[in-house]
Amino acid sequence: MDIKNSEILTALKTLGLASGAVPEEIHAAFRKLARELHPDITGSKSDFRFKQITGAYNILKNLTPEELNVNIPASKTKKNLYDYYNAEKKRKNDEAKVNSILEKYENEIKEHFSTHKNYFDIDINSVILRLKSDKLKVIHAVLKYSGQFANRVEFRRALTEILKRSDIDTDTANIIETLPFDDVTRKLIALDTAENAKNFPTGLIINLIGNDSDVMESFLMNVKPDDVAVILRRWPTGKIMNQNVIRNLLASDDARILVPLLGAMKTHFPTYSKIHKKRLTALENHSSAAVRAWAKKLLS
Repeated sequence: MDIKNSEILTALKTLGLASGAVPEEIHAAFRKLARELHPDITGSKSDFRFKQITGAYNILKNLTPEELNVNIPASKTKKNLYDYYNAEKKRKNDEAKVNSILEKYENEIKEHFSTHKNYFDIDINSVILRLKSDKLKVIHAVLKYSGQFANRVEFRRALTEILKRSDIDTDTANIIETLPFDDVTRKLIALDTAENAKNFPTGLIINLIGNDSDVMESFLMNVKPDDVAVILRRWPTGKIMNQNVIRNLLASDDARILVPLLGAMKTHFPTYSKIHKKRLTALENHSSAAVRAWAKKLLS
């Protein structure tokens, strides 16, 4: 085995990978370990290990899949497997230690800010690193004390990624609602995350839409049926709704959508009844008495 292959195998082992790992696996392994071992999170104890994984990644990141598929001599296969399982056992132990350190770290943060009311005394890069954590405790601790960064572009992008995840828990939403966003930042966050609005708690929806009709329209296309009424009750007087949005909502047969929509049409844009006369006529036969009543009012 030549030196190059030896270096590749060592680098793969450092990242917890075996020969034949593809570039995507290498990138994912490095990102995971970097989040766990970054000195900003674990302190100086992880400096050496962090340098190891960084060096390994620098060796591997530009290699082709063919170069990464290093042949292991049969005589050494058993030893390599033994080393691999030992490395995996050590990795799990290290991960448990990191989790313990993170929990201690969060407790120290809470204790610090229970007696010191000043903002986070860390830089924006450290904040962003922690916002990328898979640990809700870490994210919550940072969000609570990062108001000074709320309108920074880097912070907005990191927060947007959090809001694009599948489900937003109530605790996370409550903390986000307290952040001092300016109108531009709030609108950009809302528009960038509207597609996931069906997973937002109602309070977060109210906080993000503000009085902006553009944001409201984006959210109306994506929120749960029960939240349609929440948005339409806040529709700004004098603002006209996009026809495509109205057409999309009118196509629903859900009374939770139709009742508040028809009410809003009667209040804010009654002239639209002529444009949508065919659909309103059909709604006069809807199974919901409230829908039938509103449809008749708009057609009268």
